[in-house]
Amino acid sequence: MNYIDVVKQAQTEIKSRSYEEYRNKKIIYKPCDVWLSGNEINLWTYWQGWRLKDIDQSGVDILLVGQDWGNPWIEKNKTIIDAIREMQEGNYKVQYPCFSHTNITLQKMFKVFGVDIFDPEPGMRLFFTNYSLGYRFGPETGGMTKGLLLKDRHLFENLVEAIKPKIIICLGRLTFEVVAGKTEADFLKKLKTGEPCRSYYYQDKSIPIYGVAHCGARGTSNIGGMAKMQETWEKIAEEYIKLCQ
Repeated sequence: MNYIDVVKQAQTEIKSRSYEEYRNKKIIYKPCDVWLSGNEINLWTYWQGWRLKDIDQSGVDILLVGQDWGNPWIEKNKTIIDAIREMQEGNYKVQYPCFSHTNITLQKMFKVFGVDIFDPEPGMRLFFTNYSLGYRFGPETGGMTKGLLLKDRHLFENLVEAIKPKIIICLGRLTFEVVAGKTEADFLKKLKTGEPCRSYYYQDKSIPIYGVAHCGARGTSNIGGMAKMQETWEKIAEEYIKLCQ
């Protein structure tokens, strides 16, 4: 499958799911109209990834994976949704509005690769997506389970096959575990030492996977602060350079 085939498959499947099969006690997912009207795998891809029109031929350098996008219907996300609509209309000058504390921290981490993710052309082939392709109706955070994430496992597998990332970076333990296909009991313990969690993608052992803390305030605090997070990302960048030599 090529990339657009994967997108269309995801849109068709998720649009057809009932609320009862795509939820748990704390999370309800609904189809998102703005996502369904576009040609990208996830709304986050409009930050980094959507400008890579040769993705089937050239792949990507880094695939960044989060849990889910959140709730596109609430007022605080209106600016992002409006910007995405403009992008879908072909306005390449529009940038993804990403100036939250979490996203600024993520920008600092990516600078270890010598790139600026606030730049539409950051200098590397970056691709952002969430593992779950549903969109929350209600609270934006909390309640995620591995079982709910794994409902989209086959779609993620098809995505990786289509875009062929050199490495995958996963935000948070649950995301790392579903991408790696294994549990990681010492996830926080390793991150507190300044080391990322490491594994290989279960369907292609040539693709290294790194687990890092979420870049929000809680994730940063859980591993002992910004310095430890920076140290972890620097080690990933060092290993990426060696991989590309």
